[in-house]
Order: sequence, then C-alpha cells, then structure tokens
Amino acid sequence: MIGSALILVIIVLAAITFWPAKPVIKQEVKVGAVYTLTGIISDIGKAMQEGTEIAKEELNEKGGVNGKMINVIYEDDPDYNPGKAVSAAQKLIQIDKVSVVIDMAYTGLAAMRPIAETNKVPVIDVLDSSDQIAGFGDWVFGSGIYDDGVGMEVAAFALRDLKVTRAAMLVGKDEYLQAVAGGFSREFVSQGGQIVASEEFMVGEKDFRTQLLKIKNSGAQTIFVSHLGEGGLIAKQATEMGYTGSFLGSDPWSLGEVSKVAGDTLNDRTYFGLWKNFDEQTDRQKEFVKRYVKKYGKEPGDYLFYVTLGYDGLMTTAQAIEKSDGTGPGIQKALYQVKNYEGLSGPISIDSSGINRDPKSAIVMYKDGKIVRYKK
Repeated sequence: MIGSALILVIIVLAAITFWPAKPVIKQEVKVGAVYTLTGIISDIGKAMQEGTEIAKEELNEKGGVNGKMINVIYEDDPDYNPGKAVSAAQKLIQIDKVSVVIDMAYTGLAAMRPIAETNKVPVIDVLDSSDQIAGFGDWVFGSGIYDDGVGMEVAAFALRDLKVTRAAMLVGKDEYLQAVAGGFSREFVSQGGQIVASEEFMVGEKDFRTQLLKIKNSGAQTIFVSHLGEGGLIAKQATEMGYTGSFLGSDPWSLGEVSKVAGDTLNDRTYFGLWKNFDEQTDRQKEFVKRYVKKYGKEPGDYLFYVTLGYDGLMTTAQAIEKSDGTGPGIQKALYQVKNYEGLSGPISIDSSGINRDPKSAIVMYKDGKIVRYKK
C-alpha cells in the first residue's frame, strides 16, 4: 500500500512538473488613436504618435494601469479628412472594441459625437480644446490647446503692443482654424478693434490674390491668417501685391514649409501664439527629450510641443482609466475628475464642460529668419 501510494505521488508530481502550463493572458485596456499620419501635416501626427508611444511604454513598464496593460491601436486620418476620421473612429470602436479614443483632428469631431454616444465610448481631442468642443456633448472632450484662448491672447497683444485697431481675417475652412479665428475676432472687437474684412479659403489652396486684394483695399493694418501651412504663400503673395502691414495667427506659422516659402517676408511683421516652452525647457522636459533621443535616435526639434501633446494625451487618458473600471462609461465619468495634471505641455484640468482651458502659449515673432519671443 505504501509503495503504491508513493508511486502515485511521484506520478502526480511528474505530471505537475512536466505538463505544459497554460499561458498567462495579461489583461489590457484598448485605446484607439486617430492621428494624421499621411498628408501635408503628417509631421505633426507622427510627432504626436511618438509621444503617445513613449507614454505607453512608461505606463506598461510600471505594470500598466490598475494591473492592465495599455494597448494603443492607431488609425490614419490623412489631411484632417472628416469622412476618414469618422470611419477610423467607427473601426476602432465597433471592430477593435476600444474603451476610449484619442484624436488629433478637430475636423470630424462633431460627426464622431453620435458614434461615441451610441457606443458609450469617450473621444478625446488631445491636440485641441475649444468652446465649440465643449458643446459637443458629454462624450467628446478636449485636453489640448485651448484654441479660442490662443486667438484671444493674440488679439490682446495686437491692440496693446502693435497698437493696431483695424484687422482683416483670412481663415481656412476648417473647424480648428475657425475656432482660433473666432477667439481672435471676438476679443479684438470686444476690446475696441474693428474687423474691416473677412475672407475664407479652402485648405490646400495656392492662389489667394482675390481675397488679398479685398483685404488690401479694406485698409487693414494687420491680417489674422488662420491656416494649416498656407501662410507662407499668403505672406509672399500679399507682399508682392503691396501689402505692408503685419501678419498674425497661431502655431502653424512655425511650420518649416511656411518660412521656406515666405523667407525674409516674415521678419519683423509676423506675430503668433506658440507653445510657451518652445525655447525654454523645464528639467522634466529635458529628461523627456533624453528618453526621446534614446528611443528614436534623433532630436525632437521644433516638433517637441506636438510630441508632448501626444504624451500628455495618453497620460491624461490613463488618469481617467486609473479612476475607473476601464470601460467606456467608467472612463467618461472619470475624465471629469482630471484636475491639475502636470502635463509635459502644461497643466491639464477637465472642467464641467469637458475641456481644458489652457492656451499653453506665448507671443513669438520671426526675426532674422528665426522664431523668437516677442519683446517690446
């Protein structure tokens, strides 16, 4: 009996030792990302993707969020195409079954709203934030640049420092561009300025002479140009037509293609809102750059702001995931609890309307072919 029992124990132990164990399946939270990875502004989308990937690595190196790994699934939205942005969101939500979507394209957000509401999956614009986004309901959020606020800061600067009172608007037909321009025009008029001309153009347009002629004849002292890279051609053509006033706007004036096309035309007359840390990094940002260089083998350069926005976008989302059960409805509710998160791009708080209200900007200008802080 004892011998038989001993043999049985040996057989059981051998089975336990040599029987292949079942693989451990780690739980995960799926995050969808709709970024512009091809087209005219793909450099921005790729920079944001790089930042998001670093954030994902940092989170997963620490064991994920609430013990669940973060899995980011990317979909391309070429050239801020609203239809493709919506299709990308549908695929991520309905096929990939993500719990939350982070997005960089302002255009298309309104159309994503019913998809988010029906499927109970929150959508977060991690590049932008605006009063318009605040009106997109309880399932669409904005954690990025407060676009209206950038326009408002530029308007106050134009009146206070440039002493101009007559401004013209030249605005691309894009929701983001209209949000920034709207902030400028409202603030400019409310502080005593006058909008003497208002013109629009299609994103990607090449010839602006018709609009510029009307603006030149209006007697405008400055032109607020809200564009996605067309600013170089606009400044060049306006100067060729005899316009001698200034140009105003937001961060797309910093794109390399703009200065390449316009050259010296921009110097000492082009002023715009740009990330407040574009030339003065904090210690934490410097450490982040070291990690970026180690991972990608290059410096982020002028795209550091967009890299940090991509990083902050996922980290802000992770804050909400941590305070939730990891489901869409849970994350949506927790997003309203994100307060004073110290992001690399600046502090982030989601208010009761679902947006962050920090423009993150300083007034800069072109001088001797370089972008520098404005000083009186």
